[in-house]
Amino acid sequence: MRGMQGLTLLELICTLILLALLFLLSVPSGLSLFNKNQLQVAEDEISTAICYARKMALLLDARLALTPIDDSGDWSKGMLLFVDNKKHKYHQGDKLLHQWKWHFRGLQISWKGFQSNSYLLFANNLNHAATSGHFDLLTVESNHAKLVVNRFGRVVSQP
Repeated sequence: MRGMQGLTLLELICTLILLALLFLLSVPSGLSLFNKNQLQVAEDEISTAICYARKMALLLDARLALTPIDDSGDWSKGMLLFVDNKKHKYHQGDKLLHQWKWHFRGLQISWKGFQSNSYLLFANNLNHAATSGHFDLLTVESNHAKLVVNRFGRVVSQP
């Protein structure tokens, strides 16, 4: 009789239990890593949008406004870049230059500016290039990031 090769039912169950335990232990760290990466992506997206707005204001020689997509002031859904009007709000007839839409789950983004909490202005003059203030980014796990925008439109990230 030849020696039998294979696994017994007991060995198979023990192996599956060990794999399930390893999986359950790795899930929380994976979620934490996902949220941290989501925060970094949001920081990069906002920095890129501000840099783009500053350069377009100089290129088009026009005053531009950057506002949240909806009127509620919720920046976490996205932003609109358009040629500024007197009310600093986008209306149907205004020239829309770019629209950013985000789908960050559980991320809160707010703007606190020197002149307003609902818009950023970018001028075509280097002496007054942008509205100063900062973006606050907050995740569900209370990870926080702060993006400071100076009056020249430069962005600095602070933890």
